[in-house]
Amino acid sequence: MEAVANKKEVSLIPKLRFKEFEGEWNNLLLGELFTFKNGLNSDKDKYGSGVKFINVLDIINETPITYDSIIGSVEVSEKEFKKNEVGYGDVLFQRSSETREEVGQANIYIDKNQSAVFGGFVIRGKGKLDYDPLFMNYLLKTSPARKEITTKSGGSTRYNVGQDSLSSVLIKTTTLPEQQKIASFLTAVDEKIQQLTRKKSLLAQYKKGVMQKLFAQEIRFKDYNGNNYPDWEEIGIGKHIELISGIAIKGPEMVDEKIGTPILRGINITEGFVRHSVEIDKYFIGSIDKLDKYVLKTGDLVLGMDGSKVGKNCAIISKRDEGSILIQRVARIRTKETASLEYIYQHIFSSRFHKYVDVVNTSSGIPHISAKQINEFMIPFPCLEEQQKIATYLSSLDQKIETVNHQITHTQTFKKGLLQGMFV
Repeated sequence: MEAVANKKEVSLIPKLRFKEFEGEWNNLLLGELFTFKNGLNSDKDKYGSGVKFINVLDIINETPITYDSIIGSVEVSEKEFKKNEVGYGDVLFQRSSETREEVGQANIYIDKNQSAVFGGFVIRGKGKLDYDPLFMNYLLKTSPARKEITTKSGGSTRYNVGQDSLSSVLIKTTTLPEQQKIASFLTAVDEKIQQLTRKKSLLAQYKKGVMQKLFAQEIRFKDYNGNNYPDWEEIGIGKHIELISGIAIKGPEMVDEKIGTPILRGINITEGFVRHSVEIDKYFIGSIDKLDKYVLKTGDLVLGMDGSKVGKNCAIISKRDEGSILIQRVARIRTKETASLEYIYQHIFSSRFHKYVDVVNTSSGIPHISAKQINEFMIPFPCLEEQQKIATYLSSLDQKIETVNHQITHTQTFKKGLLQGMFV
């Protein structure tokens, strides 16, 4: 009996806790905490004007719902409005989803000044007991709470939760003062993530504006004597690069096991980076004799030549991927002595190249671009020294953006750990 009691004590006390709080948390059914109601369904011609209308897209948004953040609207009578009103602290649940993992997602309404209504694919939970809305929002996003909800969902081709199943969901909660303390702390972490996200967006916008001015020659660098560099020449990049497409590899020579030579495929290339995972990585177990030209080196520029994001997925090979085999439908670019690879990369990575791909792609199926079309991509070429100055400046902005991106990822990981440790 003693062992059971100790086990219970551990299971109802969070691993991370503010020192002023102690004792066990409490088990509580959502049905004890909320009164549930399904949303309204109106005729098609009623949507698009009237009062704000909360639907599933509002629920799956990362941030809590406010009146101004709601996109939809619907015309309702005063009686319907009162019956389906959503006010501060109400919790909204997603009733239905194609996947079990997404059904029953929750979000909180936190606008104290204006109320809204909610739709038929949503269930509203209106509180019967006191709770901190932001704390409840975080709690309902934790893995244990999500598992409780999803395991109670029903369906085969589409999964659903109802008022009864939500009422039987068991959560572990604590006193209102501790709820408020946890909510305040996690809100500060979220605000930090939002600040970093805004910073990243502003840096990206700044870089885009600078690129437009640089490539339009509205901003020019000077040489070391303070003089203008020579006039630019607009020409296809093929004049300054060496481009090859990868080799076709036979099925039996490509394996999932981490043996042989790594293969670089289009799926490995994302926007500016080479990514890896056990799901997408492949290895070449054939002979690499006479395949030297398909072996990648540090500093090579690689570009996916087909797929939904053709023209957007390119990256510069780092030491990590040196020695990989270049596969068919991936282009490898090396520059001649007349051009800076980083300068070429900035153009390939720009929206100008994306638009060019859209123009030259005539496929009715999977979008693609040919080696000939890449070589014919016209860009303005200054002299090599000015190319290098432009590339160095734009690369410094890329590094700042990536630094902020790492900070976002680190803070998100930190928050994930908090959600695991601060809740039971």
